[in-house]
Amino acid sequence: MFFPHTLLWAVVALISLAGAYKVIPFVEDGIPDHLQVATGPFVKIGRGYYYIETKTKKNWFDASESCRRIDAHLIAFETIEEWDLVNQYLFRNGIDNVYWTSGCDLAQQGKHNWCSTGEPLTLNIWYPGEPNNNNGNEHCDVLGDRRSSTNYNVLNDFNCAREVLYICEKSYPKTASFVIW
Repeated sequence: MFFPHTLLWAVVALISLAGAYKVIPFVEDGIPDHLQVATGPFVKIGRGYYYIETKTKKNWFDASESCRRIDAHLIAFETIEEWDLVNQYLFRNGIDNVYWTSGCDLAQQGKHNWCSTGEPLTLNIWYPGEPNNNNGNEHCDVLGDRRSSTNYNVLNDFNCAREVLYICEKSYPKTASFVIW
């Protein structure tokens, strides 16, 4: 397998062989806006890249598998800023549905983690009274249930077998460039 960082260093080595140049490599997270690189089917929201399924409803397991097939994972909110930006994007674009996230307590009842990262779900984004494991059968977390334009804190635990839409999150791409001096 050929890795992009290997290509960068190969270019650096070739230029260095020319002798009179100093090469300074630079790697950054994301794709700079000025490059205007197409990211479809993913949309850029803030610094993240997301696929928002608006047509086909799936259970939590099928949704997770669908994300993996496009080299992504169900969305995990690591910061309140990410949570706000995604919710604002959904409202601005008239996308008002219920979506699977990677949140769940499948590993240990009552302890919700982002299954895509293994990190505990610590943000204060739950709908009041949630998670409640209604009827002892809610272990997978959704975004958007009972959401309003003034209240985004509506994460809710659902039955994993229910079919709803889903949001996938792609790992941040890296942009490599170099300065030849």
